[in-house]
Amino acid sequence: MRAIKRLVLAVIVLILVLLALVLLLPRSATVAKKTLKEKKIEYSDHSAVFEKMNITKYEGALSCVECHEDEVKDVFHSYHYQMLTEIDDIVGKGRILYGGKYAYNDFCGSIFLKGDIPVNYIGKAILKKPPAEYADLKGKFIASGCSMCHGVSMGRIPKYGELTEDQIKNMDCLVCHADPEVYPAGSKGVKKGTKQITKDSTGWHYVVTVPIEKLAKAIVSTPPKDQCLLCHAYSGGGPGFKRPNLDPSLLGEVDEHIDVHLARGMNCTDCHVSEKHEMAIKGPDSWSRTTEARAPRCADCHERRHTRPLIGWILSTFHEDKVACQTCHIPHFAKKIKTDMRRDWSKAEFSPKLGRWEPHFQFEDMVEPVYLWWNEETRIVYTYPDPVTPDEEGKVVYMKPAGEKARGFIIYKTEGKIYPFKYHEAVVPYDEGAKKPVPVKVGVVFATGDVKKAAEVGAKIAGLKFDGKYITLVRYMAVNHGVEPASSSLKCFDCHGPVVRRMHWSDLGYGYYPEIAFTLGMLFALIVLGGVVYWAVKK
Repeated sequence: MRAIKRLVLAVIVLILVLLALVLLLPRSATVAKKTLKEKKIEYSDHSAVFEKMNITKYEGALSCVECHEDEVKDVFHSYHYQMLTEIDDIVGKGRILYGGKYAYNDFCGSIFLKGDIPVNYIGKAILKKPPAEYADLKGKFIASGCSMCHGVSMGRIPKYGELTEDQIKNMDCLVCHADPEVYPAGSKGVKKGTKQITKDSTGWHYVVTVPIEKLAKAIVSTPPKDQCLLCHAYSGGGPGFKRPNLDPSLLGEVDEHIDVHLARGMNCTDCHVSEKHEMAIKGPDSWSRTTEARAPRCADCHERRHTRPLIGWILSTFHEDKVACQTCHIPHFAKKIKTDMRRDWSKAEFSPKLGRWEPHFQFEDMVEPVYLWWNEETRIVYTYPDPVTPDEEGKVVYMKPAGEKARGFIIYKTEGKIYPFKYHEAVVPYDEGAKKPVPVKVGVVFATGDVKKAAEVGAKIAGLKFDGKYITLVRYMAVNHGVEPASSSLKCFDCHGPVVRRMHWSDLGYGYYPEIAFTLGMLFALIVLGGVVYWAVKK
């Protein structure tokens, strides 16, 4: 009899161990680790074409339009160039023409005001007032404005409406369709001198300094990932600032724990497909919207998922319809390079590394996301220059996903899914009378560190007043990049445990039911186990 009881005890323990392994060990990946090969840059040598057409220097799309007229027209109407699009998913706004061009950017003020009044678009910022110990840096060129990336242009103002020859000359096709080692995009191109800022009788603009013979051999059909990242990995003025997990750690060879897709050879355009030069993207904190292209969903490629017998059934039944894939498969962001979590435009600090003044930053790395519902249809977005009133803490929500919360324990009455986000705060100047944020003249901060003067200049451009008041803008930034291997994904107890860990169930609308239910279930299992063990070992 005792031998039978011991056998029963051994079987129970083995079952419990196997159950724990099934629950806690990672789910199997649906793509083998090395099935995808690194994509090499494929060149489209235009040397013979340029020679035949007597093109001796690159003048933006004017050098391309004779052969690529349809493409040039598409680029002109694209969000990448115009920074404007028709948007119909902002709560309370209906259909409007809007975008980053006219938005209040809590990272660096405003690019333009409506009416195409430039605030921070282009210029030549020179360090004027360095600290005494860095006096030798005085006169250093430190920035040329948002035009380094915004507008994929040659630096003149993108004009919405009619396509003119001036607009054709202003579009920079090669900022996407060139080898980044020859003609790098973004601030790298400006710093390297391949795209030189110039001012003449027509105003500020860029002049390309790379010889046409060299450019002709560097043209590519599909934009390489590094060319995309030279703008997007530094958006907001620094690494990973405005796009969590898009930072310089993705340039060149990529560790699979930073981003498994790029590590295995994928390119940005594999997901962000293009139709008529409109990129497929739709996120709660992105302005771009298009009906021409749709980014693939995870399930389009990962048809077989959650294949373990028990855990697969649990996830497929209770999670797939209510939890986005990113939530479990991106456990952290800013994994290698610290990201800006809070910036304060009321204070300035000198950065010896950049050789300029910067707002006060709070940086963090290996950050756990916050989690919110998003129904993929609506979002809360502040559209400048609407009046805003801060709450008792002086905060205003700038961007937030919109979606119905869960209703207690009845999870199937919820529209949308739980997604991961970066929570970001920015302290910005405020016109208390007009109840509007004041745009910061960023170049003044960079050059002098005088935040008051920068706010006063911005207020004058915008027709506002600055009396020393500040408010805090809050944005929730979607965490969509940086998927890790399945072995690194979140496990059950990361979110469900005796103590609340990642998930704030009350904020998500569940109250404490998931924790209570999970804890009671564990206690019940322990009681049963204890009873069985007692029965098996008693004399």
